[in-house]
Amino acid sequence: MVRHRKAIAVLTLVVAALASATTPRAEARTSATTSRAGAQVSAVRDDPGSGIPHTDVKRSDLTPVPGKLAEPSDDGPHPGSTTEWWYSHVMDPATHRTFIAMLFTAPVPTGVIFWYPEKGQKLVLPEPVAEVKASAGPTVTSSAGSLVYDKARGAYHLTWHGLFAKADIWFDHALPGVTGGPIRYDGDQTMYWSAPVGTSRVTGWVQPPGSSAPLNVNGWRGYHDHNWGKFSVIDQRYSGWEWGVSHEPDGTATLLGGVVKGDGTWQGVVGRVTKRETYGCMSTVKLSDWKVSGLFSYPNTTRLTCPSSLLATPQGLKGKRPGLDKTFTVVDPFILDTGLLALPESLGRTVPGSLGLIEHIRTLPPRLPHS
Repeated sequence: MVRHRKAIAVLTLVVAALASATTPRAEARTSATTSRAGAQVSAVRDDPGSGIPHTDVKRSDLTPVPGKLAEPSDDGPHPGSTTEWWYSHVMDPATHRTFIAMLFTAPVPTGVIFWYPEKGQKLVLPEPVAEVKASAGPTVTSSAGSLVYDKARGAYHLTWHGLFAKADIWFDHALPGVTGGPIRYDGDQTMYWSAPVGTSRVTGWVQPPGSSAPLNVNGWRGYHDHNWGKFSVIDQRYSGWEWGVSHEPDGTATLLGGVVKGDGTWQGVVGRVTKRETYGCMSTVKLSDWKVSGLFSYPNTTRLTCPSSLLATPQGLKGKRPGLDKTFTVVDPFILDTGLLALPESLGRTVPGSLGLIEHIRTLPPRLPHS
């Protein structure tokens, strides 16, 4: 367990890897801060009177970002990206058990898993990889695991055979999200995002860390996305991002994604994934019900609104759809803080009976006291 606790931060793993592409000074700072905070930080408490600055947004930029319906053909590698990863998760709405697998090709090959048991310690662990390869198909493979789109079955297949976990999971009957970008922000950075599996009902099994037997995941909800572009997660010129997925009990999902720029401006989307169609809009965001963990403040509630939305088609965003008013609420916080970055990778929901994940990533500058 001591070994697990020392490893239990994706930012200890991923940020350390990303820092290898930054300056030696940044790398040294990352190493020092992660060694102090390589786990959940102190217990969450209510915000009033804490003196910790709110990591709020100041305004919402509703300028449209190019987008379309997400398809597997959008999901292949993008040479020239300074950062690129493939992400997938499966979640059990009944017990809240969650398994997450990530593979990075840039800036360095990296494999990471998360495991949230029904009770007990949440884990984030490195999966050693010699290399990560991606190709059209789409296919991303490594010595720890692979995510492959099977054209004959019309489904993504996640296999994992790493040091800490094993899995064999199919994302069947997937409902697509959107492919969007570029979002442009501080330092001429550009980020793209595609979610070809906005939600699905999965089949298969996972053998989580410390378990001697596989766990059946049939009927759990699954999600997969892919980020790429000329950006750095640990760049301190921007403020961070907001991201979320909520799998809802009627088989639909609500997605959230966007960047908070260095001046506090949010630019991002809220999307609805249904059995009939996918639609969404550039949203206004309101963060509220502030909590504090260590020296990091984060919102318990994220509300996204827009007066109208657009249908996502393979040819682009077109066709007016109703407005959206969706609220993500944290139900089980899990806070990671490495100094350069802090975030809750928390279980949350939008409506009763739903289950999802919520991120509120912030770099160091917006978390420092302001005179």
